[in-house]
This record gives sequence, structure tokens and C-alpha cells, in this order.
Amino acid sequence: MDTGINTTKINTKAVLVLSAVLFSPAIVCLIVNYAVKHSISWSLYSTGALIVLWATIIPLLIMKHHKVWGLFAGLTFTLIPYLFLINYLAGEKEWLIALGLPISIISLGTLGISLFVFTQSYINKMYASAITVFLFGVVVNFFVGKIVDGFLNENADDDISRTTTIAASTIIALLLFIAGYIKKRKAHV
Repeated sequence: MDTGINTTKINTKAVLVLSAVLFSPAIVCLIVNYAVKHSISWSLYSTGALIVLWATIIPLLIMKHHKVWGLFAGLTFTLIPYLFLINYLAGEKEWLIALGLPISIISLGTLGISLFVFTQSYINKMYASAITVFLFGVVVNFFVGKIVDGFLNENADDDISRTTTIAASTIIALLLFIAGYIKKRKAHV
């Protein structure tokens, strides 16, 4: 059914509006920063973050197919450079390689796996939810904890909050898996 609405015009307008909404504060921050300091420094934090946000959202507006993968690509290709920008601005060189990059890579990889699982039509969404909860709540939580412990030179094996989160995530993932199994069995009856 043809609704008569030109989606290209709607998307173009949405892109322009979103761009104006996100880049206006960036320009204001840059102007204020320069007016006060006579240089560009702190405003790069907010400007960089707004660019990451823009690159993550724009694919949803301009792509006809595979919007989720466009969103993922936008986030992936801007997050790491943004971390390098923060590292440069903060002047603290040690944290990026030891902390920022490993956590970002693990998180982005897990997000990519989760998006893949959810976008596959043959996978029950309850199973996809179970996999995602397990990956983020258990796997990412465990490895990020180890990375942070290593960075801080601590041994937090007895970290009650991490242990509780891992246990709760395992239980939730198991419950989602069981719910997915029951739903699948009912669909075949």
C-alpha cells in the first residue's frame, strides 16, 4: 500500500534536524571554550561525544536495510578514536592501552555478538536474550573486572558485587533460556 509519503525527504529532514540538535551544542561549547580560554580544550570532550552519538544514530535514519549494523559500525568506528581523544586531552597515557581499549574491544565484540543473535530470525528472542544477559552479565563482567583489577594492581576475587552480578545474570539467563524452551515447545504443540 502506497501511503504517498516520500521517505527520502523525511529521512533527510530527520538527519538535518538531528545534526542541528547535536552539533549546535558542540559549536556553543567550542565558542565558549575559546572565549574563556582563548584555546580549544575542554570543549573537545563534549564535541567528541556528540560526534560519537551522531555517527551512532544517523545510520538508523539513512539506511533502508541493516540499520542495526549501521548503528554498530557508527559506534565502533568512532568510539576508539574518541578514547584516543580523551587520552590526549587528559594527558594520562597509561589508562588507554591497559584499560580503555581492552574494555572497549570486549564490550563492542559482545555487543556485535548480541546484535547478531537478535537479528537472526531463526533464533528465539528468549534464547537471544539469555545469550545477551549471559555474555554481558557473566563474561564481560568477569573480564572487565579482571582488567580493572590488573590496572589497579588489586586482587578482587572476593568482590561481592561482581560475584552477585555474575550469579544473578547466570540465573536470569537460565530462566530466559527455560522460558524460550517452553515457548518453543508450546508453539510446536
